[in-house]
Amino acid sequence: MIRGIVIAACVVAMSACTTVKLNHDNTNSITHGADEDSQALANRACGKASEQRAVIVSTVNKDPSLPPGTGRQVTTFRCAS
Repeated sequence: MIRGIVIAACVVAMSACTTVKLNHDNTNSITHGADEDSQALANRACGKASEQRAVIVSTVNKDPSLPPGTGRQVTTFRCAS
């Protein structure tokens, strides 16, 4: 519960174009622009949840019709201590 509240607070703290979603399988997702550093964003979200770092599971285009690494990106990660 506290982790969810902290992650939600992180969403508010991040810019409007970046969102964090809590998934049901102990992972989280960040939707961000292609020019943003996904590892830094994930580490920041995990830091707000009192975890040490983020482990990136995958990064994919939100719109699969676009070339890889362009447009909006969805990065899935797990927080680790």
